[in-house]
Amino acid sequence: MLDMKRLYKILDETTVQLRKGDEVVEHQKGNLKVTEIYTMPHEDEVKDLQKVDCIFITVGVNKQKAEQYQDELVSILNDYPQPDRLAGGPSYIEVGGVIGDQGAAIQLFALGEVLGLWKVITGKTFGMSDAEARKLAGMGMLMISGYKGAKDGEKI
Repeated sequence: MLDMKRLYKILDETTVQLRKGDEVVEHQKGNLKVTEIYTMPHEDEVKDLQKVDCIFITVGVNKQKAEQYQDELVSILNDYPQPDRLAGGPSYIEVGGVIGDQGAAIQLFALGEVLGLWKVITGKTFGMSDAEARKLAGMGMLMISGYKGAKDGEKI
């Protein structure tokens, strides 16, 4: 069983969600005026983190802290309830369903990439524009290359 409390603690200690655009975005959706508010820091405001483009947001990863948690993270991932799905390269939607939050899934994806556990795969990986990649990400095309597992203490 996944140790969710520890997973979320690791994500909290090692990653931060960063916005890409304005803090307040207004647009029309049909007859509704929609106001979206993004209270996280802008990606340009953060300097000492490794940044991973995850289409909707950028995730900043403190690589030094992340490396301190790598063995524990591997142990947690080795308890993933469907290891074949994790190995197959699931989307943030699927992993979000397992761990309870799509934002946390995206943070986990970025953390794993920085630690060399997998690669984050998006439409941009295949040379698509930002708009095309964002549309596809909304349909689940924000995924990882797959996690093959490791023994505790073993580097992937």
